[in-house]
Amino acid sequence: MQSKQRTVKNKVRFVGKGIHTGQLSNIIVGPAPIDSGIVFKRTDISSKNNSVVQAIHTNVCSTYYCTELSNEDQISVLTVEHLLAAILGLNIDNAEILIDGPEVPILDGSSKIFFDGLKDAGTTQQNNTKKFIKITKPIRVSNNASYASFMPYDTLFVDAQIDFSHERIGIQRMETIIDQNTFQSEIVSSRTFGFLEHAEKLNSMGYGLGVNLSNTIVLTEKNIMNTDGLQYADEFVRHKILDICGDLKLANFNIIGKYTSVYGGHYLNYLALEKLFKNIDAWELIELEEDYADTPNPKENVQQKLVNL
Repeated sequence: MQSKQRTVKNKVRFVGKGIHTGQLSNIIVGPAPIDSGIVFKRTDISSKNNSVVQAIHTNVCSTYYCTELSNEDQISVLTVEHLLAAILGLNIDNAEILIDGPEVPILDGSSKIFFDGLKDAGTTQQNNTKKFIKITKPIRVSNNASYASFMPYDTLFVDAQIDFSHERIGIQRMETIIDQNTFQSEIVSSRTFGFLEHAEKLNSMGYGLGVNLSNTIVLTEKNIMNTDGLQYADEFVRHKILDICGDLKLANFNIIGKYTSVYGGHYLNYLALEKLFKNIDAWELIELEEDYADTPNPKENVQQKLVNL
């Protein structure tokens, strides 16, 4: 984990259609000042006063098939999670994201193009110390059969489980630390997925209008339509972890703790963050005295490297 804040070194542009709106949009991710966090700016909105949407959990206005953010003037940005996951994976704290439409492009359905583009653009260290949310007590939320929890841990660690009746998915579980190397090697290229039988209903509701086999794993009754197959047998749960990373970035500070999600999705991730911030005795805002490697090794005395604010 890095002790100093980081921002984007050079601006980078991404172009593509939104998976739900089907609309073409351009985004430019560029540097931002210390302590500014991740900020979206809708350049297609005429009034500059209401075009800014901060990427924080209190701005979540919908979790229906994606995470959507909105400001007090109801200016919104859809499907932010894949871009935010790449930003989390690269340890970027501050960035300005200019977008000329209502939805972040889906690109290939994963975070890989965002991650690679931002990595090539580079990041730069800033002068201010980076702050972390360190989980100190368990927090648990549930929604019907789904539940999620935060637990104390030495780094960000995610344990996700899904269960679908489809024979190509079934029950899948993955546990992993989340650092740049692991995110890049195990999570970043996992793609979003959907069921062909749901397409007509979703389209009638204005969702999934940009879906194609280049950006989504499409499941038929018993198989998948994509001729290139899966990148991993458990690509589905890996993508759930990708979505979790994007949603957890809405905490505004990186989290030091274990996050468990069982049968969850965007709504459960939102509920977990909401409960976390309501229970201020369950976490501390801390900073690091120096950089150190992410490790789940219990022998490393992480406490010596943490400073309470």
